[in-house]
Amino acid sequence: MKRIAVRFVLLGLLGCLRAVEIEVQDKASPSPCLKTCAGTSNPNTWTRYNTKDAFQWVDMRFCGFVKKPYVMTSLHAPTRHWTLVGTSNIYEISKEFFRVFLTDSAMGSSYDECMGKCHIQFMALGYTC
Repeated sequence: MKRIAVRFVLLGLLGCLRAVEIEVQDKASPSPCLKTCAGTSNPNTWTRYNTKDAFQWVDMRFCGFVKKPYVMTSLHAPTRHWTLVGTSNIYEISKEFFRVFLTDSAMGSSYDECMGKCHIQFMALGYTC
């Protein structure tokens, strides 16, 4: 089996670089089952978690993954996105969904800031067969 390394640059507070190794069965090239998928969440689906925090379930069913993929996220917001914390922290990831929690470091409400305006952009790498 050949091993390939896939590198995602996670631009968070620490600016970490994380390397992920994935086993590939085909020695000449990556598996035809290995797929990169990208998408954008609906800005109207934020849920208030408490007075300051919000979360959003991001749907990636259209990618067709058969098991949990590797996911990288970013946040698109019209204003004050630099005060929102948690944009790259992924919770409860599955082959179809993941959840992102946000908090506003400027003591505002991330729900009020994001509802109808912010969306999560993602890239996922996983297997479809």
